[in-house]
Amino acid sequence: MILSELQIVEIRSHMLQQEEALKIQYAARKDNFVRKKVLHNEVEDWAAMGFMEQSSSSRKTTMIKQKEHGIQFEDDVWCMFYNLGFRILNTDEHLVVQWGPHKEDSQQLDVVAVSDDAIFVVECKAAYSLTKGNFKTELNKIEQYKDGVSSALKQIYGNNKRVKFIFATRNYRIGDEDKMRMLNSGIYNLNNNAYDYITNLIKNYKESVVYQFYALMFKDELINDKEYKIPVLRGTMGGNKYYIFSIEPSILLKIGFILHRTRVNDSMAPTYQRLLIPKRLKGITKFIDDGGYFPNSIIINFNSSEKVNVRFRKITAETDSKSEFGFLYIPNAYAFAFIIDGQHRLYGYAQSKHKDLSTIPVVAFENMPSEEQLQIFMDINENQKAVSPSLRLDLVQDLYWEAGSLDSRMKALRSAIIKNLASDMNKVLYNKITIGEDLSSLSLKPFDAALSKSGLIPKATKTQWSGDTDICIFNTNETDIDRAMHEAKEKITTFINDAYEVADEVMDEDCKSKFLFSNRATYAFICLIGSVHSYLIKIGKLKHNSSVSERSVALRPYIEYLSKALNDLPSEINAKLSGYMGQGADTFWLRSYQNIVNKFDPDYCPEELIEWKETQDKSIQDSGKKYREDIKKQLRHLLFSRLEMIYGPRWESNVAILKHEVEGRILKEFQETEGFDMADFDWRDYLEISDYKDVISKNFSSPEFEEVFAIDLGLGFKTKRDKMAWLSLLNEPKGKNGLSLTRSEVNRLESINSYLSKYMMEDEI
Repeated sequence: MILSELQIVEIRSHMLQQEEALKIQYAARKDNFVRKKVLHNEVEDWAAMGFMEQSSSSRKTTMIKQKEHGIQFEDDVWCMFYNLGFRILNTDEHLVVQWGPHKEDSQQLDVVAVSDDAIFVVECKAAYSLTKGNFKTELNKIEQYKDGVSSALKQIYGNNKRVKFIFATRNYRIGDEDKMRMLNSGIYNLNNNAYDYITNLIKNYKESVVYQFYALMFKDELINDKEYKIPVLRGTMGGNKYYIFSIEPSILLKIGFILHRTRVNDSMAPTYQRLLIPKRLKGITKFIDDGGYFPNSIIINFNSSEKVNVRFRKITAETDSKSEFGFLYIPNAYAFAFIIDGQHRLYGYAQSKHKDLSTIPVVAFENMPSEEQLQIFMDINENQKAVSPSLRLDLVQDLYWEAGSLDSRMKALRSAIIKNLASDMNKVLYNKITIGEDLSSLSLKPFDAALSKSGLIPKATKTQWSGDTDICIFNTNETDIDRAMHEAKEKITTFINDAYEVADEVMDEDCKSKFLFSNRATYAFICLIGSVHSYLIKIGKLKHNSSVSERSVALRPYIEYLSKALNDLPSEINAKLSGYMGQGADTFWLRSYQNIVNKFDPDYCPEELIEWKETQDKSIQDSGKKYREDIKKQLRHLLFSRLEMIYGPRWESNVAILKHEVEGRILKEFQETEGFDMADFDWRDYLEISDYKDVISKNFSSPEFEEVFAIDLGLGFKTKRDKMAWLSLLNEPKGKNGLSLTRSEVNRLESINSYLSKYMMEDEI
């Protein structure tokens, strides 16, 4: 059937392809609620239809209602295609296509998505809870109209596009008869597992997701009749024939498929791949675009069949080898090549400018059983040892010593200093640091982290020095950068070793094992060396051009005092340091060391130490805790009094959803308690700061709210976010490593408390 111009216009009127309009549609469909702005006198009518009040303005009230599960599912599928990158989609549920000669030969379509290569037509069926489904009638109907609908849509969007019909189901168990029918008709069943899998692909593969999606939809189907003719070397290994060749990543991305370990691919079991790691993928793409490459091969398996298969044409067979040289003809088919190893390397090219310009090495097997593919995957991942972090840091010196960028050269300098400390028999740290594959008690990483923070080595961008270069032991004015690095390596190595020698002389053996020669002590000790060195330069005891000997002499009394203090550390502080683990432990140890040195020289008091000492002061913390408690009490009263001012007796409808969520939290926490009764709980007593923030933000346009809850902490503000920033001070620290309050933060809490007290007094009058 040929569509008329009028029919084409009608169909196009229900399709969107303008980006801004699609964004608006996506936002509405992604929302779990239907939202309506109605006149105030219509609120009761909408409430009778199941809507709840969300917010109100001077003219209208916003009413919301949870979407029905069927509508929600259609919207979820539509959003899935939008996130897959489709930018031609139906605008509503009124898209109707005539598929036959008669007017009644028409079909309403739930979701239609069009790309450069394909058109997807989706019929959606959803149940509220898991149930058995029989879809004989629905599948009969799809089989009846699919050819006519395909023809109509191709007439509008191009005959070169393939059309795929999807029967999308949520919470339905599909019987074997229906499964077989869909398989034979080329209809894809997007069930719960498939939907979850594709949404996970979107999260992990980002813009590259379309390759895996198309492979899933059109598995074993030809993209076109073109074959790729590739020169190859053929051999035999482990009883399997294999081919060695190089190919453009763009080709392998089109024909490749990753056997993820997921229920969606159960029919191809055993599966073995994990989903890609997005951060790693992004890093690989940047590495490639910056000129990097991977010399090792991608390992694949060609899934040949009678329909699609590879053909090898031999040119020569070497007399001195069993290998054969020839041409391999690879069909241009979806999901024809299973990626056994190298998915990150391959998909790193998906968004790279080099995907059509470079070639990558490939080792390809043909029709290898899934069990053997799994075994190869396991062998690679178990027996191919990953490069250890220590070895990576060790290699940095060789990789970057002569690099073109200053920041890379400073990485190389740090690596060289650490290796000098560990490999020189005359140094205290000789054989105490793990370098490469030479294992020892101390890790290389804390040394590298400490040197980068110590100030002994200058900070730099690719092309210039940054920060305070006067406090470092490096001549940033030297035009011969290689010479400056060699000199700095020797000077800094000697300076650090001199400090370790003093500590080694003074500390007891037990003290050394814990507070000098341990990974946690490494960061604190080296950062302290750098911090005191910076202080001595700033007060004029040392100069930028002082000799290493002069620097070590000036530093010595500070290290001696620290070492003696650590020998006699009170048991309470000793236990606190020893028990401080995880995130923040390095900083806690450093501040503790700095605090000891501060007692020796009170003028040595870096700004960060002042703040840390305040966070350890019980009186300051107690004051802050009291202010927080008072503010929260006032906040509770003022929030609900303002809601009542604005909305009157209907105020609770404004926070109905929040009330439901909070009661859910109460139920989760206390329902196992003996004698539990929800009536004994006032949900308002269990609000969290984030809850207050949401309610205030939602109602901030009301003068009653902005007047009370816009609090200037002396920093000035312009935006709503600035005006509500004070709420973040009310969050309690989580865990023993949580951030505590400084004196200035307590002062700000006092100001907030005073500010809110004014409105509390007004309410009481």
